[in-house]
Amino acid sequence: MRYKNIFAIFMMLTGVLFASCTEEFFEPELSSSKSTDQVSSINDLNALLYGALTRMSEPELYGRDLIILGDIRSDNALSNGKSGRFVTDNQFVYTSNGARALDVWTKGYEVIASANIIINSETEDKDTPEVKYVKGQAYALRALMHMNLLTLYGQQYTGGTEGVPIVTKFLENFTPVRSPVQEVWEQIGADIEEARKLVDPELDPNTSTVPGSMMVEALASRYFLYTENWEKAKEAALNVINANAYSLISSAGYASNWVKDETSNAIFEIGMNDTDNADINGLYQILGNTNYGDVEITTDLYEQFEAGDARKTIYSKSDGVHRSLKHIAFSTNVKVFTYAEVLLNYAEALMRLNDPEALNALNVIPVAMGATPYAVANEDNVLLERRKELAMEGFRFYDLMRTQRDIPKVDPRQRYDDGGIPYGSSKLVLPIPQAEIDANPQIAQNKDY
Repeated sequence: MRYKNIFAIFMMLTGVLFASCTEEFFEPELSSSKSTDQVSSINDLNALLYGALTRMSEPELYGRDLIILGDIRSDNALSNGKSGRFVTDNQFVYTSNGARALDVWTKGYEVIASANIIINSETEDKDTPEVKYVKGQAYALRALMHMNLLTLYGQQYTGGTEGVPIVTKFLENFTPVRSPVQEVWEQIGADIEEARKLVDPELDPNTSTVPGSMMVEALASRYFLYTENWEKAKEAALNVINANAYSLISSAGYASNWVKDETSNAIFEIGMNDTDNADINGLYQILGNTNYGDVEITTDLYEQFEAGDARKTIYSKSDGVHRSLKHIAFSTNVKVFTYAEVLLNYAEALMRLNDPEALNALNVIPVAMGATPYAVANEDNVLLERRKELAMEGFRFYDLMRTQRDIPKVDPRQRYDDGGIPYGSSKLVLPIPQAEIDANPQIAQNKDY
């Protein structure tokens, strides 16, 4: 598929472009090409939601890149160059004409466009709880995707103020500017609050592969953690904890649980099947001991786990090569929000609030996994536990960034400078795709690209 800028993406998704173009783009989810005035029923809205979730499973988003980018640009992972994938990411070297910056940007705004069609559609049964529920799900997905784009392309980690375009509806001749970082965060928060109002827990389906009320609360806990609203992060996390609907994966057979779908730990996961994840671009091929197998974990990460820590079983070591066993079954769903993350969000919020219960909250996971409990709840220990529990799930880079820490180099095979990447470096943000700038001169480029 040739590149299409934000305006073209939204034209296609609202049925404005020629049929040949939309047919190429929407295969196999042709129902998503309906314009807002063609959407008339709850079935139409659900089809559009399914289309958005399908796009999220693609390699450029949760099918690979959003997961890998959170670890390959940190002390957790390295690219061995086996097939040339993720080498430039591990070098922190990007160009505005490169595929990585272009593909994630394009696919991210496609999901936002799908969500916007749902949100802005006027169906005959628009006041029913079922229609409101789907619209709430769309608000949650729009918030999540704006958050992903902001943390990848926004300047908050490099000393600047430019965020990403906020897109909430389609306009003719649409040439959006980059909104300030703070305004993007505010829009994300507003969308989360709308989702909270509309996603009725009574209508939650019995599956973690679509957004439900607890996904919205988990998203809220992550959002408030990233925006340093500790009290609200605590409250959102507690909403999930007090629901008593989830539990940690047991320490017995820990690794085997990572090839299972809809486990007790899964709040929201992207549904995958053999077709989604079996090609050369999927997580399986990138992380596994395959002909590709480009991404390994660092020895430093492996050595963080004690011998009795059940989580160590998720990492293999052979001939000096350390690999993650997360995500390496062809059809395993990709976890986006887990109960473990929510517990850690809660522990961190308590620590920031100087709550005496912070230490107990921080030790819930290590005790369950057979690891030594922490003696104190502080930022270093919170980040260490997040590193161990959430490794290779796409969090480490952002945890270092939001706490204004440098990216350390811990393995000689990592491809960036020996001194690491200092916080504030222009390398910490992806370039705006040159094709987007060419199509929309109002889009400003990031520094040094």
